[in-house]
Amino acid sequence: MGPDPRAIADALNAWALRTDWVDWVELGGSLGRGAGDALSDVDAGIGVRDLAADASDARDPDGPDPDWPDTGAGDLGERGSGARDPRLDAIRSAITGFAPTAAVLDQRLGDLTHLICVYRDGRQLSLVVFDAAARTGLPPQSSAPVDKTGRLAEPLAPDRWDPDDRTRREWAFLAWIALGDAARHTLRDHPWRALHALTEARDHLWRLHAAALGLTYPAFGAVTVENAEAEPPQGIHATHPETLTAPDMRKALEALAGLLGPHTTGDLEPLAAVIRERLALAARYRA
Repeated sequence: MGPDPRAIADALNAWALRTDWVDWVELGGSLGRGAGDALSDVDAGIGVRDLAADASDARDPDGPDPDWPDTGAGDLGERGSGARDPRLDAIRSAITGFAPTAAVLDQRLGDLTHLICVYRDGRQLSLVVFDAAARTGLPPQSSAPVDKTGRLAEPLAPDRWDPDDRTRREWAFLAWIALGDAARHTLRDHPWRALHALTEARDHLWRLHAAALGLTYPAFGAVTVENAEAEPPQGIHATHPETLTAPDMRKALEALAGLLGPHTTGDLEPLAAVIRERLALAARYRA
């Protein structure tokens, strides 16, 4: 199976413990919830102390040497002068030293920095850099191997990730729009674009299904349902076309429309009617 990814997590924890300006390490994903194996990626976050408070440490990114969902995180990518915070380079240097490295991606996610490091032996670290103060507790299904000031001592309530009615409506709305796009692309004989739109619509259905089951992190859709070992939507297999031919695509689209029905109420019913007419047009045109 290859080297144990837990060794990468251990190296991250050890580095965080000896780095003064790192306050905490949060381990998520399968390792964080105690379900990891040799194939698991290391999904982690680190909390970096406030830039203004740690100005001296920022000038010396290594410090004295004696480690996600809503954050409110401060911007650690660019400082007031527009220059990159040198501690990001220190973090990158640290994680690439944990094992021989194949490639690294430095990605911006809003106000967050996301570092993805793939090691030559196949292990992978996905590390999000937070302002330490962004966390006021520990998210569900995560662990806190390093917590120097106790910010992660108390668990955060899972319901803070529950979608409200507006979000559920948005998921259903976008699912129907994507379904209509898939029908249009099928009519135009663009099978790969149709499949892309169908997949997008199905992803929204998974989110709606996870929310209906009351699962934590429903926005992750199929990932959440499978992690919880919950039942998938009944009939979901019929939404996957056997081929990219128009007849098979139409069957899959109609199956998905049927599964979306229970999640479609009130002011979305006229939208569903419009998209169903487009599906019917595709069936007549390609019959």
